[in-house]
Amino acid sequence: MKLRKGQAHRIIFEAVLQLGRIVLWLCLLALALLGLFAFSLSRHPLEVPHLASWLATNISGDGITVRMDKAELAWSGYHQGGGVPLELRVSGIEVRNAPGTLLVRVPQADLTLPPVDLFGGRDVLRLRAREARLSGTEAPVSIHANIWPGPGYTMARGEFFVTVGPGVLGTQVAHVPISGASFTLRTAPGAVDVSNGQVALAPLGQSAPAGRFSFSARRGDNWVGSLHATLDAVHAAQLAQYWPAPLLHLTRSWVVKHITAGTARDAAFTFGLTAPGDLSSLKLASVTGGFAGNGLTLYWLDGGMPITGLDGQFTMPDIDNIMITASAGQVGQVIMRQGSMAISGTAHKDQTGLLRVKLSGTLPDVLTVLDAPPLSLLRHAPPVLAGATGQAEGDLAATIPFKQKLHFDEVRLAVTAKLHDVALPSLLPPLGARQGEVELQTDGHELHLAATAEFAGEPASLTLAESFAGAGNETLTLNGAAGPRIWHWLGVDTATELNAPAGGTAPFVVHITGTVTGAQTALLQADLTPAALGLPVFGWRKPAGVKGSFALAADLYNGVFVAARNFAMQAPGMNVTGVQQGGGLVVSTLAIGRSRASGTLTPPRAAGGAWVAQFSGPVLDIRRPKSNTAPASGPAKPPAAPSGPAWTAQLHFIQLYLAAAPAPAAQNFSLDAAGRGSAVLSAQGQATGLDFSIVPKPAGRSALTLHSTDAGFLLRVLGDYDHMEAGKLMLTAEFGAGQPATGTATLLEARFVNAPDVTKFLQALTLYGLADAASGPGLKISRAAIPFALQYGVLTLKGARAYSSSLGFTASGTLDLANNNCDLDTTIVPLYALNALPGKIPLLGRLFSAEKGGGLLAMRAHISGPVGHAEVRINPLSALTPGFLRGIFGLGEAPAKPAP
Repeated sequence: MKLRKGQAHRIIFEAVLQLGRIVLWLCLLALALLGLFAFSLSRHPLEVPHLASWLATNISGDGITVRMDKAELAWSGYHQGGGVPLELRVSGIEVRNAPGTLLVRVPQADLTLPPVDLFGGRDVLRLRAREARLSGTEAPVSIHANIWPGPGYTMARGEFFVTVGPGVLGTQVAHVPISGASFTLRTAPGAVDVSNGQVALAPLGQSAPAGRFSFSARRGDNWVGSLHATLDAVHAAQLAQYWPAPLLHLTRSWVVKHITAGTARDAAFTFGLTAPGDLSSLKLASVTGGFAGNGLTLYWLDGGMPITGLDGQFTMPDIDNIMITASAGQVGQVIMRQGSMAISGTAHKDQTGLLRVKLSGTLPDVLTVLDAPPLSLLRHAPPVLAGATGQAEGDLAATIPFKQKLHFDEVRLAVTAKLHDVALPSLLPPLGARQGEVELQTDGHELHLAATAEFAGEPASLTLAESFAGAGNETLTLNGAAGPRIWHWLGVDTATELNAPAGGTAPFVVHITGTVTGAQTALLQADLTPAALGLPVFGWRKPAGVKGSFALAADLYNGVFVAARNFAMQAPGMNVTGVQQGGGLVVSTLAIGRSRASGTLTPPRAAGGAWVAQFSGPVLDIRRPKSNTAPASGPAKPPAAPSGPAWTAQLHFIQLYLAAAPAPAAQNFSLDAAGRGSAVLSAQGQATGLDFSIVPKPAGRSALTLHSTDAGFLLRVLGDYDHMEAGKLMLTAEFGAGQPATGTATLLEARFVNAPDVTKFLQALTLYGLADAASGPGLKISRAAIPFALQYGVLTLKGARAYSSSLGFTASGTLDLANNNCDLDTTIVPLYALNALPGKIPLLGRLFSAEKGGGLLAMRAHISGPVGHAEVRINPLSALTPGFLRGIFGLGEAPAKPAP
């Protein structure tokens, strides 16, 4: 059918009109459905199938996989107007990394979605989430976020405000208890930033630290991030609970074990982190930072004495190194002036620490530190160090491997110390050292020491090298000088029966080698040239400046003298040499003055035992030269009680000289004696024509018995009297215990030659005495009985008497042997045989003789003054006075003197 003109236009218009009506109805239907949908959304959220998975897919990326269980849509615009945004509630959100490890679980999140964003808008989306949990943590997390969408409903960037409630952050292996935390997280493609981070750790013990943190990460080929964290204060006791175990676990292990007290303050660390693009792993790439320490206790060596009161700084310049510097602290009572400890290898299996410390304190405190285990550097030191005083300063360096079972031998030590004003009060009791200056070095295996000091009042120096391996070997050299204090210690500074006072100085060197514990050898060499020495008993003297030497080799055990190997003393008139043999000293040569001998000297076999001396030879010359010195005035000092080492002696000499020439020698002399110090306690001796003994008596007394068949010869040997010939002498006495020596000497048939002429005249007054006077030179004595007492060098005669048939004598008074003075009252009885007879008549004898041994006619005399120049006062009238009148009136006597 052919259309009329204009009919086609009407058909098209009608079709468009109908289509418009359809579209209108569709729009009305859509609006009705939308209104119905909006009304439904206003009443309750509406689950939108597949929306959750679609959102999760679009959010996932950069190694992160997001899973959502359900998505519900709600809108309140039906009642509040079309401008109200949509609200999307998503449930069961889990965020995992590429390997599938759960990172975050969010039970429910509400997303506020502007309607325009459904049509490609870019308005910000708001997110709210509560009760979220980070993987392995128990602390609730709240999140408020602003999210800006990108093309294709992707996330262009986000800003998350996170609040963490009280609980535990981390896993069971690595966790931190907190009271709360908050931070702001900003994300963008390839970028993550955390700012305004704050955390309050849960209170533990005395600690309640608070900190701040921030984080920044960027993605290139891999993620690279940096975490900066600060913490105000943590006590060492709680450090292990706040420091997660996996975080720098080797460093943590050392710090927790060795820092046991004090407070760490102002901690600030920056951690460099790296991760692959899919975040399948996280690696700690770098660490820098540190903290200040106050009052720390640091055990720098396991089992050792700690550094206490430590103030300093803990610094990590990088992940592999730790530096601890100290400005104050102390080890025991020793002050630490400066210190540091560098620990390397913290990022590796094995770590090594280098400790450097400057110390100062008193010497006893320093010795306590050095002797404390495991150092025990003084374990073989002599006990004398226990009394050492002075000041010390030193540097200690130690390289310490950090391992579970560390042996001290694995520690490399370097100790240098200087000791000032050192005093050892009993280095050689009672002699000591003072004003010492010591330099010491040790590496824990060897000790080297050099010192100068004043020893026994003289300059001295000492060097020591000692090894600590095994029993240890040591070499010690002491250079010093014997002076007044050593002379006094040896007992030779004052004159005695044996020696003259020593004077001057004698430089010496002592060299000791051997093991520290056990046997050692000592060599002593002394130069006696500057010293003045003398043994006057042997007639030997060495003035200062005359060459002399002394050498001794000895065995020691643990530094204590055991035995002498050999010795030698040489000087003009002195040559003594000997060697050790069979537990004693064999003196092969003994030449002192004019004496010549050889023998043995054996030390005690046990404590408290006696030295044993056995000597023999051709000559023992112990005579003293006559002195021109005036005798000292006053009584002699009382003898001291026996003291010193016990000894026994056996002597055998062909000749014994006791007095200066021209006194003869005793022949074939032998002596067995025992004593203590300078005191003879028992003796048995003999010589040609002589024997004597000393026997101990009760109460500390001793008894002396002496017999001589030629008293005149004995007196000449003793150098006491040259004018008597022949005679038999018997002497008995007791002495000792501080009491006077008392006894009686009996002399028979002796003749005094060179007797004064007056005695010869009195002897020849009668025909009876003329025969005796003409019988030979001198004065003959038939018998003499001399009771005496001796104390403090004063001899008291008590009625001594001597007589022959023609002449008699009596004497009473004192002889001061120390000062060579006498004060005697004597009676001379001529015609003794007849003159004494009336005095022997019973009952009437005292009328004719006032004194025992006197006579009817006798002459009194008083003798006083020096023995060699005594003043004799004789009263001739006393010869005419009957004996009883002489006794009553003391006619002719000097005035009475008080008893001494």
